[in-house]
Amino acid sequence: MHNLGDALREAVENMTSSPSEDYYCPICKNLVPKKIVMLLGKEKTVQPRCSCEVAAHEKEVQAMEDRKAQAEIERKFQHAALGQRFLTYTFENFGNRPGSERAVDIARKYAQKFNPKNGLSLLMWGEPGNGKSHLAGAIYHSVKGHGFISVFQSMPELLGRIRSTFRNQSKESEYEIMDAVLKCDLLILDDIGAEKISDWVVEVIFRIIDGRYRDKKPILFTTNFTPTELLNRFMPEKPTVEQEIAAKRIHDRILEMSVIVENKSSSYRREVANERARRLIEE
Repeated sequence: MHNLGDALREAVENMTSSPSEDYYCPICKNLVPKKIVMLLGKEKTVQPRCSCEVAAHEKEVQAMEDRKAQAEIERKFQHAALGQRFLTYTFENFGNRPGSERAVDIARKYAQKFNPKNGLSLLMWGEPGNGKSHLAGAIYHSVKGHGFISVFQSMPELLGRIRSTFRNQSKESEYEIMDAVLKCDLLILDDIGAEKISDWVVEVIFRIIDGRYRDKKPILFTTNFTPTELLNRFMPEKPTVEQEIAAKRIHDRILEMSVIVENKSSSYRREVANERARRLIEE
């Protein structure tokens, strides 16, 4: 059975275009020799296309397939579903606060140099509310603006979404969700470590991380836990040997894949809340 490339090449090469005249490739401008083939026991002169044209046609077909895949992934993971606040997450409106300078610098460079095929991932950690999700959102919008397929999903929400496919009337399947998170150019897993751990949860997380690790596809992780603490988040309070090994496999993959950066700024949300309380008292 022919694959797509073989089928296209065969179809294109057997096209004829005025076999009696010389044919020059419109791309490389070289003369393309005619071929004599046997058809039903008779010789027939055909004019094949140049390999340049065949390659260009295959590239065009592949681009169409990629656009189709992108549309399908974006249909499943509409960023609008994350809320209106998410739509405003950009580098331009991120307040450069003390302690966040290095995280902002690395996030900008990661977005600017993003390569979906080098497997370089990013792990941003720090206390809750200090802007990690904002920076992840800024990377998302930057990468998407350059034509890459990106998926942004909090880890607890993604697990809940997969779990909901087990219902009889679910509008999507586990395969469809997993296919999207494994194939997108950049997967952003926000708030990893916040999920409630079970053997099923560990299995799903490992499938996602290991699947992208093997294909050298990058992941952006954000977490409220230190890299060391994160290991303990993947195992129950009294883990069996098997559960400890499973947790270490996930943790090792994350550390091997990722550039690790701490956002050292304090909680922006807490500062806003304190300021709101101060104003209320003074009024």
